[in-house]
Amino acid sequence: MEQLGCSKINIGLSILNKRNDGYHNIDTIFQSIRLSDSIYFARHHSVVFSGIAPELPQYIQDMIPYDERNLALQAVRELQSYTSCKAGAAIHLLKRVPAAAGLGGGSADAAAMLKGLNKFWDLRLTEDELLTIGGKLGSDVPFLLKGGTARGTGRGEIMEFHESPAPHWLLIVKPEISVSTGIAYNKFNGISQFTSTTIDHVLSALKASDLQRAFTVSGNTFEELLFPEYEELQQCKDFFTTRGYNTIMTGSGPTMVVLLDKATDALALQEEIKANGHNWLSLITKTCSQEDV
Repeated sequence: MEQLGCSKINIGLSILNKRNDGYHNIDTIFQSIRLSDSIYFARHHSVVFSGIAPELPQYIQDMIPYDERNLALQAVRELQSYTSCKAGAAIHLLKRVPAAAGLGGGSADAAAMLKGLNKFWDLRLTEDELLTIGGKLGSDVPFLLKGGTARGTGRGEIMEFHESPAPHWLLIVKPEISVSTGIAYNKFNGISQFTSTTIDHVLSALKASDLQRAFTVSGNTFEELLFPEYEELQQCKDFFTTRGYNTIMTGSGPTMVVLLDKATDALALQEEIKANGHNWLSLITKTCSQEDV
């Protein structure tokens, strides 16, 4: 049995303030994209977990553990603890989503694991139960369990779902920079030009099915925090905006999301990236429609 774990982008992200528990309150729009990992399940007398990422660059492969540090395996443990299920499974994770890229790849794997094992082990857990378990694993997991388009507040776990716009082509571009989410958050000094009003404007555009305008009016506090320190991030964004493409950074970075009208634009841009000598990972995908989720 195969279970897909679709990743996500953030169309706008505002850090509002730091909380008493050490986390930060944010306001963001989550949007599912078709770029996904696959988890395969087969019968086995005990739980055996393995993984591979042959399509990703070696430096990203080296970042992905396939032991108890992997969020997908942590999802297995949470499920075993919640249900006391003693069943086994041979589980294999095929990674396509880059790690530490602001795409929620690990969280998507955890969500896919919960959904997949719920079916594979016939646990019959409700959506609310899965959301509760997912919330223990990470702020993005509850959204990725449901998918689609949602406004996320609190730490991102408080969600208000909306109709998804029609699918659009995207080029996902990750410079060879890794940024710790925790370190990025620690740079926040309480001030950002992007507020909940920014996210209001993004949501208004999405409700009108105008993804181009949603990208245009969006903003990401992490761009303010990281661009001054990581010059390549600004260069990467400028590479596409100077060519007339709406481009945003997703999550805490460092990945840029380029909005396109057609797939051939993505292929042409990939050639331009190569011709200009940039060692950026680029992946072509689409946003998920309502039917996809």
